[in-house]
Amino acid sequence: MTTPAPEADAADVGELYRQHAETVARWVARLGGPLMDVDDAVHEVFVIAQRRRPTTHGPAQITTWLYRVTAKVVSHRRRKDWIRRWLGGSATDVAAGMMAVERSPSDALEAKERSLLVYRVLDRLPEKQRAVLILFEMEGLSGEEIAALYQAKVATVWVWLHRARASFLAQLQRLEAREAS
Repeated sequence: MTTPAPEADAADVGELYRQHAETVARWVARLGGPLMDVDDAVHEVFVIAQRRRPTTHGPAQITTWLYRVTAKVVSHRRRKDWIRRWLGGSATDVAAGMMAVERSPSDALEAKERSLLVYRVLDRLPEKQRAVLILFEMEGLSGEEIAALYQAKVATVWVWLHRARASFLAQLQRLEAREAS
């Protein structure tokens, strides 16, 4: 059995990056939330892609594989960041210290508060519900596309989405009630 030359591996990963980096970056940003270092996470996904080149063929299977790698990288980073925030302060404290791209001060503050609220609620959901909700509502993927990413039946995705929406609303109501009191 012959192994491909390192130059061929780099070319394959380079082409994979050119074709899918934008999509992976969007997944990282949405799955990770406003505190995620998108560029660093995308880099990690493609380092993994270089080490463990996909054995599947076809664009749909490559996309499915990249999504799974991205979801695992983001999940790992979120867990690590959660521990850091827990040890060093709340997510709100950390977010307050971050630089934001400025529009007008009031617009930027409102957008930041909305984003933080959404991700605070999303962070309370189970990982699969969180991911399905983000992919459908924020990414605009269809049920069929999500089913392909998870290699699940479309009907199952609709059940996951229904449960995710219900959980999101329940968590939002609990959070708003707690903040109101």
